Amino acid sequence: MTIDTSTMRQIISNVFDEMLGMPTAPLPDPCDDIVCERIVAAIRITGALDKQVVVEAPSQAAISIAETMFACSADELTEEEILDAVGEVVNMIGGNVKGMFEGDSKLSLPDVSEDNGPLNPPAGSEQAVTLVSGQPVLVWWQDLCAASV
Repeated sequence: MTIDTSTMRQIISNVFDEMLGMPTAPLPDPCDDIVCERIVAAIRITGALDKQVVVEAPSQAAISIAETMFACSADELTEEEILDAVGEVVNMIGGNVKGMFEGDSKLSLPDVSEDNGPLNPPAGSEQAVTLVSGQPVLVWWQDLCAASV
């Protein structure tokens, strides 16, 4: 079973709109023209399936996410809290994806890092770009068994 863009957009909306209370709006794909400093959080689902889900949040979006999660202002946040917040978002999205499939699967711990440059998901992946509280956030995903790892 694959995850189509419509399903992923619903998952993204559930995480941000419902769980975090952050309004979302879909943006047209692709996002090649968005160049920025950002937080990248990746998670892998293994077992009955082998998928990767990645969230790329520009710095301002990552700060907004952390402000919401930690209920504090940007000047009160540490860099670690900002990274943790984006890691938790990919964990929630990955958990929703994992829950769509039957069989025994495990969710890895999020791998979170900082990056700079264009939002550029790999060839063969699917993507959804969403405005989260007015900031673009990219979520991309792929089957790793079909991808060259």
